[in-house]
Amino acid sequence: MSLVALTEISKSFGAQKILDRVSLQLQPGDKAGLIGPNGSGKSTLLQIIAGVLEPDEGTVSLARSVGVGYLPQEPGPGARGTLRRHLETPFGHLLELQQKITSLEQELSSRARSGDENLEPALARYGDYRRRFEDEGGYLLESRINAVARGLGFSEADLDREMAHFSGGEKARANLAALLLRDPDLLLLDEPTNYLDFDGLAWLEKYLVDSPATLLVVSHDRFFLDRVISQLFALEDQKLQGYRGNYSAYRTRYETEKKSREQAYREQQRLIAQAEKQIRESKADRRSKRQARSRQKQLDRRPPLHRPAPEKRFSLDLDYSGRSGRQVIIFEQVAKSFGDKILFDGLTFEIRWGDRVALIGPNGSGKSTLLKMITGIERPSAGQIRLGSAVNVAYFAQEQEQLDPARTVLEEITAASSLDLKQARNYLGRYLFRGDDVFKKVASLSGGEKSRLALARLALRSGNCLLMDEPTSHLDLPALEELETVLRCYPGTLVIVSHDRYFLKNLVNRVFELRRRSLEIFEGGFPQYLESKESRPEAGPVKEEKAAGQKQQALEDRRRAREQQRRERRLREEQARLEEEIQSAEAAVARHEKLLSNPDDYGDFNRLRELSENLNAAKKKLAQLLCLWEEVSLQLEQVKPEN
Repeated sequence: MSLVALTEISKSFGAQKILDRVSLQLQPGDKAGLIGPNGSGKSTLLQIIAGVLEPDEGTVSLARSVGVGYLPQEPGPGARGTLRRHLETPFGHLLELQQKITSLEQELSSRARSGDENLEPALARYGDYRRRFEDEGGYLLESRINAVARGLGFSEADLDREMAHFSGGEKARANLAALLLRDPDLLLLDEPTNYLDFDGLAWLEKYLVDSPATLLVVSHDRFFLDRVISQLFALEDQKLQGYRGNYSAYRTRYETEKKSREQAYREQQRLIAQAEKQIRESKADRRSKRQARSRQKQLDRRPPLHRPAPEKRFSLDLDYSGRSGRQVIIFEQVAKSFGDKILFDGLTFEIRWGDRVALIGPNGSGKSTLLKMITGIERPSAGQIRLGSAVNVAYFAQEQEQLDPARTVLEEITAASSLDLKQARNYLGRYLFRGDDVFKKVASLSGGEKSRLALARLALRSGNCLLMDEPTSHLDLPALEELETVLRCYPGTLVIVSHDRYFLKNLVNRVFELRRRSLEIFEGGFPQYLESKESRPEAGPVKEEKAAGQKQQALEDRRRAREQQRRERRLREEQARLEEEIQSAEAAVARHEKLLSNPDDYGDFNRLRELSENLNAAKKKLAQLLCLWEEVSLQLEQVKPEN
């Protein structure tokens, strides 16, 4: 029997339809993901299941007595009191029982000292309270609260901090912790990974996989989806499509289905054009007319296939100012503290031209501060930071501090550039701000819209050293893929703070980990860093025997060799695929150049503009493919089998 079933759900806000006859079923224990572009209705669907919103049409059926836990994307009004008090909220009945036990203990102690011998009724109540407290997990309550709080990145001291002083990210994590402690039968989580560091992500993934609860989670974290879910629902154009497997399995099937739909559409259009031509060219005799009518009836009976809609992607084009010197960023014995809180001390390192650095570490370790110190926004408490010759820094702030909440989207771009109003509107259209969207106040924008606007503003600045602090936050999957493609092809130096492991996977060649006031530098890509971290032995008082260590090393060497062979095979397949696409792209460029050189079109301005735009798009695609081919070829050289 289904734990939750949605049947033919529709929902509109004013004239805008969000969901159109959407159906969904989840069985007990299912782990499902929900993805889709920003604004497609994912949060609305969760709110309908949670009972926060009512559907316009359709039914929501929940199994009897099912407990539903819903985590909204935004934390909402802050809870009062300390974090401990907030996490204890779901256990009011246990705390009340504990108070009764304490009061009875005091009463029994007092009556015993006074010589009262009629204690049986009170002792009976005391025993009953103790049994109930134990049966309902009261004696494990404190350890559960500590374990969940610690898993989501809170320290022991944080438990006694006032929630009113928490940041937005801390409040979101606190709400997630309180929800998990409730142990609901159905978990509805809207972007639960936004404010988690790597340790918190790993803990949450294991918790959700091990939990017996049914899960429906909205997330743009593809690594998280691959590890947690076993089915996926994709919401787009008001419709919902279900897929078995994790995100990677969905993506493979989606691409196959997309190509099939495009091919079927093209084939139907070819057959329709052929039939219409035969009808037009049919002769005037009775037999030809009869054949023409028959073909027309066949056309009328054929269900029309609609052209597959292209994914709505923004177009990011970062302005590159040219090469800098070999040394880009130099830290010499740098320390930073705020009052008594020391973030780091004695940092000494160098970032060189062309480095692509992932800066990672727990929340609060100082990653954002370090980037601000490079830009000069923050000053070091000790030591020296130097930039190399001809280094031009372009900076993307985590909280989009550069954006003025009082301005409109259009005003923000005109203030940051020399573009006139028409040029600014055209420019914003590339970032999916169209029509009246450009007149929205920055303060009213969603998280995804603010991220796109911040990227649009960043692209106006010319630079060769790009510092990005959590650029993936709130971006949907098409936007993430566009940003990945652009950054992979960026020719300058890149330092990026991100918790998106899938995003970092093929982007960086060095990993800087801030932890416990110091910096550990890993020379290599992010997958190799994760592999090294997962295989790193835990510190302990007892050393392994030498023979056991050698055996483990041999097993590890064989595993690495197999992984290296698999990676080399995947890269060669990717290289061959890119070469085929490059050939097609080169042919497309040649075709567009030939069309543009046709003298018959020289007098048609609109036609020439269309042909020119098509040619530029084809050249841009070819350049991106060549860049990706070079990147894959370089990786292939680095993954040659060891002798």
